[in-house]
Amino acid sequence: MKITKLFLIGSALLLAATVLFAGGAQEKKPEKITLTFNTLEAGFPTEWWERWNAENPNLQIERTQPDWTKFVADAMAGTADDLILLGSGADIAYSVERGLFLDLTDYFKNAKLFDYDDIDQMGNSSYRWDGKEFGKGPWYGLARDFNNIGCITYNKEMFEEAGLAPLSETQPITYYDDLYDLAKKLTKKDASGTIEVWGTEFANWQTYLTSDMAYAEGVSFFNEDRSIMNEDPKMRNLWKYWTRFQTEDLAPNVRNPASGWQGTDFQSGRVAMVQLGYWFGASLKEDEDYVEKYGWAPTPVLRKGAERYTNTLGATGLVIYSGTKYPDEAFRFFEWYMAGDYAVSDAKSGWGIPPLLSLRKYLPQDNPFDKSRTQIAFDDAKYFVPFENSPYMMSDVLIAAYANNIDDLVLGKIDADTFVDKMYAEANEQLKLGKEELQ
Repeated sequence: MKITKLFLIGSALLLAATVLFAGGAQEKKPEKITLTFNTLEAGFPTEWWERWNAENPNLQIERTQPDWTKFVADAMAGTADDLILLGSGADIAYSVERGLFLDLTDYFKNAKLFDYDDIDQMGNSSYRWDGKEFGKGPWYGLARDFNNIGCITYNKEMFEEAGLAPLSETQPITYYDDLYDLAKKLTKKDASGTIEVWGTEFANWQTYLTSDMAYAEGVSFFNEDRSIMNEDPKMRNLWKYWTRFQTEDLAPNVRNPASGWQGTDFQSGRVAMVQLGYWFGASLKEDEDYVEKYGWAPTPVLRKGAERYTNTLGATGLVIYSGTKYPDEAFRFFEWYMAGDYAVSDAKSGWGIPPLLSLRKYLPQDNPFDKSRTQIAFDDAKYFVPFENSPYMMSDVLIAAYANNIDDLVLGKIDADTFVDKMYAEANEQLKLGKEELQ
């Protein structure tokens, strides 16, 4: 089934938000204010929700269910939620250009619970946008936590069975050709040719890993103004690199589909290695023998001698709706969420690298497993770069464009160049619509 989505908001959105914000600032504030927070339970667990409301009777938080389409409609009507846990900071440019989010730069510089210099600049870089580049200009949010997504987790037992040495925790392997070679050696088939173990699995993460490779290759996903996909042969070859894993049955595909996502496939022994980063370690602790069974390795480099790069997927983070009637109160909650008791508890859970440097000390390092993934995360973090994206489309457009066409390539209906052509055609259509919308 094709994955499709239109991302048109309309110029009325910016007008509605601007009018509401201007009008709201003139209203007299009530003694008790209620703010709405668009997030799932995982983004703001009930125990913390109830604790905040009990401790702040004059500033209550009401949790609402995420629904992007509804949020857009509400924003056009001037009634959108005050706080939003954004799925990916990679979409900041798209949203900011449409007037959705509040510029928080001055709030950050005057915050009471954290110092501006304490912000992890590169880990949060997707939440800055100056109209041309990520990581520069105004701040529009912070990551709740982030992740070195290229970091490898592997099954030590499967490596040993394949006669492979454990991976180094300090020296990255290469995409060309170590990762591919390892995947071939780790893939196992039974006598009938049925896949028993895949060497690796990526699901929808190829786009983000390709971004790292593009930095190392010195090319971009897009042309200069990010309005069309880059036809440079080097860039096209990076997209084709990932297709070999599926066309050669080294990763799940339409011929040999996986039953779950790469995390559960890995934990069930169907996949030998994955690139899910620091975050995945918290999930692996569900396995009784996780300390001995799983190993960690840093994000690969493109080829031997290439510069190191990794990104955070943009990272899930907190933003404030530009049309909120109560920006000061919204930021009061924002900084508690990022630097208060909740943030400390979140860091201690080990589910992600915290947005503030001072919170890193709380990450668990009680055993070799946690020490390894934490030290690799800190090392990878030295090479963080913003994910490649455009203000003319949301990040999941490329994910969809890849997924919509990979099956035909695997089944031999198209060749690799046609695969890239079709992928680019879908992305370019959305880029064109997005650009026209902003003109």
